[in-house]
Amino acid sequence: MQTVLDTDTLPAGGQHPYAAQLDALEGVLCVDSIARALGTARAQTTLELSVLLERYRVTLLEPVELHAVAAAHRHAARGEALELIALDEALAGTHPEWLQLAPASQRFGTDHLKRLQPLRDERVVQRFLDAAREGRAPANHPVVFGLTMAVFSIAPRQGLADYAQSALESVVATAAGKLKLTQADRNDLINRSQTRLPEAIERMVA
Repeated sequence: MQTVLDTDTLPAGGQHPYAAQLDALEGVLCVDSIARALGTARAQTTLELSVLLERYRVTLLEPVELHAVAAAHRHAARGEALELIALDEALAGTHPEWLQLAPASQRFGTDHLKRLQPLRDERVVQRFLDAAREGRAPANHPVVFGLTMAVFSIAPRQGLADYAQSALESVVATAAGKLKLTQADRNDLINRSQTRLPEAIERMVA
């Protein structure tokens, strides 16, 4: 396994793969995409955005995304490439609510998975890459993120907390302009949604 700061085997000049995925989540988790996935109207007010965030947390973030991240990390850390591929393949079928987000998620995941290609000595990465090239693994982005956590030795609790924070920030950021949210508004919305996440994360890493 690589260490969290070890990027010597990756192309020079780029952002660390772990940070890059967190910073780019707005490409998948924008407010309108989340509303469509949940079958709700677009958030037109701060109150509606707050309700949407809570529905997102209980319907997608905790049971689908964080669960997939935790399971992918576990399989990858154990070198269980077949189990990792099976998890990725089954995600949309197991969670129909994921179908609306799957195309963008898979484009995102495929892009960031390819960035791990220089890690030739990481067997689980190379087997997952092969499966993606052969159409056996769609590369949903939470699975790729969990794999990245394992490869770079990110502790599960830290990785799940970072992902949840960035996911909530992404949804709020993509609504901020239309709703004219101040930074204080954004922080308040995110903090409200975050209050129950530690308990969920503890269950996943127990």
